[in-house]
This record gives sequence, C-alpha cells and structure tokens, in this order.
Amino acid sequence: MKTLKNKNESGFTLIEAIVVMVIMGVLAVGLSMGLVNGIQNYIFANEASQLSQMAQVALARIEKELVEVTAITGISSSQVDYTRAYSPPSCQQVAGCQNRIQMQNNQILLQQINPATIANAQVLIDNVATYTDFLAFKDIANADWSLETGNTVDNLARINVKLIISYGSNQTLTFESSINPRQGSNLNAPKLY
Repeated sequence: MKTLKNKNESGFTLIEAIVVMVIMGVLAVGLSMGLVNGIQNYIFANEASQLSQMAQVALARIEKELVEVTAITGISSSQVDYTRAYSPPSCQQVAGCQNRIQMQNNQILLQQINPATIANAQVLIDNVATYTDFLAFKDIANADWSLETGNTVDNLARINVKLIISYGSNQTLTFESSINPRQGSNLNAPKLY
C-alpha cells in the first residue's frame, strides 16, 4: 500500500521549536528573579518589623524607669545612674531603688546598683550600633543639663533617648524618644521648638 502525503500537512519546524524554548526560558528567568526579589523584600520587612517592636519595648521600659526618677547621681551620653521611687514589683525598697541604664557591648542594659548586684543586669535590647548620643539631658530652656553645674531633678525637663539598631549587612534603624520626668518642680510638657 502506498501512502500519499498531503502537501498541506503542517507542523513545527526546528527553528520554531527553538524560538519557543528560548522565549519560555527568558520568561522563566524573569519570573524567578521577581520571585527572589519578592522573598528578599519580605524577609527585610519582617526583620525590620521585629526590630521595631523590640526597640519600642526597650524605649517603653526606659521611659517607665526614667519618668519617675527622683534623683540622678551620674550621667553620660551612654549611661544614667538614678533613683526611682518605690513601685513594686520593680522597686521593693521604700526609700527607692538606685538603678543604671547603660549602653555596653552593643546592648542596652538595666541593672540595679544599690544594693550592688551587677549580675542582675537585664538586656533591654541588643544589636545596638556603636554611637555616642544614646542619652541627652535638657533643662527647661532646652540647654544641656548636667550634674557639674549643680542641677537637680527639679531643673531636668527632658531626657532624649536614641536607639540605633544594626541588622542585615550594615543596615541600621533609628528610634528616638523624649521623656519628661514627673518629679521636677518645673512644668515640662513637650514643647515645639
């Protein structure tokens, strides 16, 4: 039996098949690059969100400690030694508790200094970048407040706290807060400057 071929029979040529495979390869590479970028952005946003929450908790704890300060015995741009009023459960002493908040070894620490129990330091947040202006103390006129000039808590209007958190490959997030201690005799509501 003889088979007759129809001259109008159509099919794919080798060139057409190769062109389709090249186009599909280019589309696959483009889609995979978009997927990789999307995953990287999700990981970045998730890490930044977690760091933001940790920084907010640390700032809230620092504010809770310093808003009720009754005396300050030592300050620097990386540390404050203070007395806080009796407030169980964190302060069990009727005369008040002496504590320290300090930046040390890429951490912000809260520790009790009287009675001296250095081992009880609490890490408020870690992965803190190295910088010099963690704490800034201001008087009612927005001038620098210091212990050397005979100032007391009555003259302290504001404590500025700045956290710079490191993450990823040389990335940082900055968080700032302003604390108005309640124990001073001056009205120290936040002011517009």
